[in-house]
Amino acid sequence: MWVLPPVALAAIAAGAGPAAAHAFGQRYDLPVPFELYLMGAAAAVAVSFVVIGIFLRGTPWSRAYPRPDLLRFGVGRLLAHGAVVFVLQLVSVILLVLVVLTGLVGNQTAQQNLAPLLVWIIWWVGLAYVSAFVGNLWALLNPWSALFHWADALWRRVRPGREFSLRLPYTKGVGAWPALGLLMVFTWLELIYPEPAVPASVAVMAISYSAVTWVGMILFGRQRWLRHGEAFSLLFGILARFSPTEVRVSRPEACDACSLDWTDREGACVDGYGCFRQAPAAKREWALRPFAVGLLGDEPVSGSMMAFVLFMLSMVLFDGALATPQWVEFEEFLVALGGGAGEGPVLIIRTLGLLGFWGLFLGAYLVTCALMSALTGARRPVLEMARTFTFSLVPIAIAYHLAHYLTFIVIQGQYIVPLASDPFGFAWDILGTADYRVDITVVGARFAWYAAVVSIVVGHIVAVYLAHVLAVNSFGERGLALKSQYPMTVLMVLYTVTSLTILAEPIVESRAPT
Repeated sequence: MWVLPPVALAAIAAGAGPAAAHAFGQRYDLPVPFELYLMGAAAAVAVSFVVIGIFLRGTPWSRAYPRPDLLRFGVGRLLAHGAVVFVLQLVSVILLVLVVLTGLVGNQTAQQNLAPLLVWIIWWVGLAYVSAFVGNLWALLNPWSALFHWADALWRRVRPGREFSLRLPYTKGVGAWPALGLLMVFTWLELIYPEPAVPASVAVMAISYSAVTWVGMILFGRQRWLRHGEAFSLLFGILARFSPTEVRVSRPEACDACSLDWTDREGACVDGYGCFRQAPAAKREWALRPFAVGLLGDEPVSGSMMAFVLFMLSMVLFDGALATPQWVEFEEFLVALGGGAGEGPVLIIRTLGLLGFWGLFLGAYLVTCALMSALTGARRPVLEMARTFTFSLVPIAIAYHLAHYLTFIVIQGQYIVPLASDPFGFAWDILGTADYRVDITVVGARFAWYAAVVSIVVGHIVAVYLAHVLAVNSFGERGLALKSQYPMTVLMVLYTVTSLTILAEPIVESRAPT
């Protein structure tokens, strides 16, 4: 049984064929065996207290970590060269145009059109992995940013001294709320909207988001909107804080890309790709760093950024919950209770469920921080405590994203081979690969199970450790730091166990009727 292909095991274990669980394609995930679930849950609990008892000691963590500069090497300088960056951006812009064109005029079957694959698999799932485990590539590839930058450069040539932006003042209190609102809309379209993978729908989404992004840049400035309003710049940037690379510009000149929440104690702009391209070579640094140190910021994040991060955690959990028997039964119960039928009641229930997951996790996090504040004698207000420890939760989101989507991207990502030859679904064979058939046996059941459990447990351990480091930095005294972390550790254990529980459930999701 261990070596049977995932789809066969799923049919045996769940008594059903593969079920659509995302915007594009089918899932062939299997419920994690109960013994692995117990092992993962026990490991999460045990290691949490090992981290508390052994590793939480000594002086506060400093930023004196190894930071070898990749620009000292020929390969690093080549990759960071302006010509290479331009080519990458040009490819990104071409792909955006291709998504729109194939979506509007191509075959409207999702598996025979390039647009859904590029958006839901390659970009949404794949780029999240690249951001977390390589670096913030999106900051360079962002086609909306590139197009606006080129338009601005052309405008300055035509109208010297004039910018292509009104540069209206951006109220600090607004923060990242626009980005959070856009991310919520995107998540709703992916998980709740009945036809997210229809190519024409994907094209309309791309056009609509392009318009919103460019309007924001025109009104407030490109870098300012990227920092606060462009949902995916924030999301991929947060994931990239976990990555082993960072971009730094020492003593950056004043520009709208730099603010106190994006500079460190040395006055360097961290992950400031906007400054990086403008600064002299002597001030630029593209460095390697230990994983996750980018999440150990010196200053508390804004309230809107805290809400954004917590929504990141809740949306991936909600995605998994939609495929469980418990959710399906709950959904059917509410529909029957309301006496409704058809698509409308299901959409309302799922919309409220998405918001409810976020509200529940936000509330649980604030209660946890209130307990942390009380246990430490109210040295820090509750909201300040919450803003301080926000980024320590990011490794859990990355781990669940890896566990939930790994087999999905490995299997569904293979569609890029035939679609590269026939992007519009017009029976072309440009590269001679149109006849390729997806191999669902490429990922074995055992690998999928262990990868899911290990990633979640490791992500949990990293999150617990980061929270303890932040506690030592915040309180200084080891005793207070220890007291503060008991509620946070319990919250993280509960989230981890919930994630494992979802993975241990068979996939029985049903889509809203169309």
